[in-house]
Amino acid sequence: MTVIADGDYVTVKEAASLVRVAPSTIRRWIREGTLPACRVGQRRVALKRADLLTMITPVRTRGITRYRISDSGRLAVPRLTPAEQREALAALERSERLQERIMAKLGIDRFSPSEELIEEGRQERTRQLS
Repeated sequence: MTVIADGDYVTVKEAASLVRVAPSTIRRWIREGTLPACRVGQRRVALKRADLLTMITPVRTRGITRYRISDSGRLAVPRLTPAEQREALAALERSERLQERIMAKLGIDRFSPSEELIEEGRQERTRQLS
C-alpha cells in the first residue's frame, strides 16, 4: 500500500480527471489492454502516472511547435504577433461588412434581443391557450 501512497500511482477517478475523460473511458482502456493497471486488493485499481502520459499523443506533428502544456496541465497558447493581430482584425471587419450586406439585402435593421423574442413567443402561446 505504500507504493500507492507515494504519488506515482493514481486511482481510476484521478486518472480520468488528469486526462480529462470519463472514468468509464479509463476502465475501457484497461479492459482493452491499451492502458496498463495494477489491482490493489480485490476491488481497487491503480495506474501509474507515467502510463497515462503514453495515452497523450499529438494529433499532428507539424504546426504544433508553438504550443506546449504548462505546469498546471493547460495548453499554453502564445500571444498573437502584431501581424497576426492585424490579420484577425481585418477578417473580423470583413465578416461584419458581410453581415451588414446580408441584413440590408434581407431588410433587417438589427437582430432583436432574445428577451423580446421570448416575450413575443410567450404572449403568442398565451393567446393560443386562451
